[in-house]
Amino acid sequence: MKKQKLLSLTPLALNNPPLSQWDLPVRPACRTGRQAGRGVSFRTAGEGFKLFFVFCILYLVSCTGVAASPQVFPSPTIYGPTGLVRVPTADIVPYKNFNVGANFGTKVTTSSASVTSATYIMNLGAFNGLELGVVGGTEPNSTELREGVFVNSKLSLSSGDEPNPMLLAIGVENLFSRTQTDVYMVATKYFKQGFKLTFGFMGDFPDGRFRPLGMLGGDTNLGNNLYVAGDMLLGETLSQVNAGIKFYFNPIFSINAYGLNVLSSAVSKDSRSLLLGFSWANPF
Repeated sequence: MKKQKLLSLTPLALNNPPLSQWDLPVRPACRTGRQAGRGVSFRTAGEGFKLFFVFCILYLVSCTGVAASPQVFPSPTIYGPTGLVRVPTADIVPYKNFNVGANFGTKVTTSSASVTSATYIMNLGAFNGLELGVVGGTEPNSTELREGVFVNSKLSLSSGDEPNPMLLAIGVENLFSRTQTDVYMVATKYFKQGFKLTFGFMGDFPDGRFRPLGMLGGDTNLGNNLYVAGDMLLGETLSQVNAGIKFYFNPIFSINAYGLNVLSSAVSKDSRSLLLGFSWANPF
């Protein structure tokens, strides 16, 4: 990747801390580049150890980076908001920019049968500090395409002007859904080695009851193009670990591979799934 190509994109539209004044043009000059449970108790000590081991490995991998993370445009999660795999981060799409994405794969339903799963996503930097998006796709545990889309919204509560900031945001996923709406508050901390740590709180409403969940995750770059990410959701009786990789062909286009509920927890928010997709910023 040539260095001069990166300079055509301002840092404000890239996966770096947002500044207080975002002015990236809509079209960059350069084209380079639910399963419901009652919300963690671990059934065995082995399951708790596996969760601890996954994030120890992620942390050790992040420590191998010695240079700052290359500049890339924020990419969406499987369910829409800018983030990791399943967990949103405090990063948002900059003002007057947008990204689109889609994910396709297989999902194991509650009856242990595999069904095709798909989602399509679009996010827009509607105002300074506000990200709005829509997400559509197949119905849970079904191959039928859902009619219409759900709305996502995220509001940044921090400017992130310092070199390695702590960002904060609040948001809602799947607004107008009767069974899949989530609300969350999330913080993202940047480290000079290129690693980002994300943590926060999510609440959903299975069976009409509010259920609090903890969120934890992180991502780091392995070289200039490859990113690895992982996140987890933890509740009173729920646990779910997700993992993914993102390969950037240039700073605005990536191919992504995601795994949901990779430890096959019996009580989780999502079915065990394997998906392949893409994210593309300002494609036209």
